[in-house]
Amino acid sequence: MKIINKYIQIGLIALLIFSCTSDFEQMNINPNSPSAENPATEAVLASCMRKAFHEDRFEFWRGVVLHAERFAGHVDGGYAGCWWGPGDSYSYNEGWTAAAWDSYNSSSFTNGFGGALFANTQVLLDYYEANPDAPHAKEFTGICHVLRSYQFLKITDLFGDIPYSEHGDINIPTPKFDAQEDIYNDIEAKLKMAVEDYLKADVTISTMGDYDLVYKGNILKWRKFANSLRLRMALRRSNVDPEGAKAILSSVVSYPLLEGNSDNVMVARTTSSTDLHNQYYGFFKTWPGAMPNGSYAWDEYLVEWGPGPGAFIPAREIIEVMKGSPLYAAEVNNGGSNTEDINALSGIEDPRLDKFFMRPKGQPDSEHKGRPARASFFLNEEGVITNLQNDPVEGDVHNYSWMHPSIWYDGGSWNPVSLDYAEVCLALAEAVNRNLVTYGKSADALLQEGLEASCERWNAEAGSFPSDVVEKFNNASVEEKNAIIATERWVSSYTVPHQAYAVLRRTGHPEFAYLDKDMKITGTWVKADGSSETRTIEKYAQGSTNYKLPERMRVPESEVAINENVPEANKNMMNKLWWSKQ
Repeated sequence: MKIINKYIQIGLIALLIFSCTSDFEQMNINPNSPSAENPATEAVLASCMRKAFHEDRFEFWRGVVLHAERFAGHVDGGYAGCWWGPGDSYSYNEGWTAAAWDSYNSSSFTNGFGGALFANTQVLLDYYEANPDAPHAKEFTGICHVLRSYQFLKITDLFGDIPYSEHGDINIPTPKFDAQEDIYNDIEAKLKMAVEDYLKADVTISTMGDYDLVYKGNILKWRKFANSLRLRMALRRSNVDPEGAKAILSSVVSYPLLEGNSDNVMVARTTSSTDLHNQYYGFFKTWPGAMPNGSYAWDEYLVEWGPGPGAFIPAREIIEVMKGSPLYAAEVNNGGSNTEDINALSGIEDPRLDKFFMRPKGQPDSEHKGRPARASFFLNEEGVITNLQNDPVEGDVHNYSWMHPSIWYDGGSWNPVSLDYAEVCLALAEAVNRNLVTYGKSADALLQEGLEASCERWNAEAGSFPSDVVEKFNNASVEEKNAIIATERWVSSYTVPHQAYAVLRRTGHPEFAYLDKDMKITGTWVKADGSSETRTIEKYAQGSTNYKLPERMRVPESEVAINENVPEANKNMMNKLWWSKQ
């Protein structure tokens, strides 16, 4: 394909993406058709930012909430009317998996999902390579590399090995799968180049003011983002390649990172019902179902419940961690101790809890409650084994906490954040605590700053919470310190499911994210004819992974059928990623 045809085609993709969004009408006005002389850089980058940081509804639902967010132990399935049961996300589903895979990995330039971001940015990279003297050529090149790196990182962290070096080439319908280690190395090299060269100028690109959905053309903020993404990636590799991680971290701390919540990678929501309201709104407000409506008030929101938000409710794991509840080893491992409390944050109540979630039915005196991830059965008060979904109390999602209405409801104030200052502080705290890097602040100081920043972002009164965590940290053993930081990183990644899922897989904390995973229950089983017997059964759905945490999404059969390059490791949800090896 000639390059001019690529410019025209990709520019049209960008314009088509914006043509259905009333809040971006000014971006649709392009007096000159996209061409080799006018690649429509600003509008194209705006469409790419929207794709990278504000996933489409279908992609968000299938790849993020149904898989990454449930795997991370942050949400569980909701009301009985859902067509996904407690264990469905933990079993292979071609439709769900293909929806996530195709949205990222289409090799077609005309694909309106994941393919468009990569195709658009590649067109711009080609253009600026051929026109190095064009205005802000370096800066636009750097932004393209950051967007591509961020998006490829999400894909490889979900699936493992993926098409990378041959991705997006319409002449290669069955691209090879690159090893995840090679992908990480190449992304790191590109981000390092962006930090050290492309994005080092202290400039604001005035023409990007209305098009840069994140930083309004502020190049130094893009530089901070690129370097902070390197920090995220360096810790990912730290278990399997500690020396490589140390070398990267040594470089990372010599350049600016996010310095406050004003630097967060965030696409602000709009008020339009057809545009950037946010991903949770886009899913919850359009989900059909038969959950009874209700009217509740919470945190100055008057919420008229429809069926949508009942599709997913908080998992018990994150609720109990944030409540500071004691959680015992016996609840996780066969033969575990009934006295060994393995909640790294036991005894410390998290003030973000009421900002993350609404209490049951919006009643301030109700205790927060979540549902154990993928639980199918429980013992009722009479000792009868009962299906959780069908029980009038335990199966009624109105009796559980809910996602805070600011996140998904009309007029909510929450904005989708992809990487924030709190993550930077907590990542540095981990790196310093594990002696991976020398930094100007101690691990406990960074831990405190990270928790304060997260509370600020969520508009939660921090109170003594950060200092209480730091006090516990300073009195802890080496392993306990690692668990505290990892658990706080996991909690603070709420609504950033890719990150939370990665933290859990890499660190193994919190180790009770699959609470009760090995436990069986013994009780009275009522048979269909009304007779009963004593049975011992697994209380959780087995799924495709035999009650264990899925390590990845598998590549869909639709890809396996046409591409002989799919590695065997990508066909099983239990195969660990390169950086997950412990």
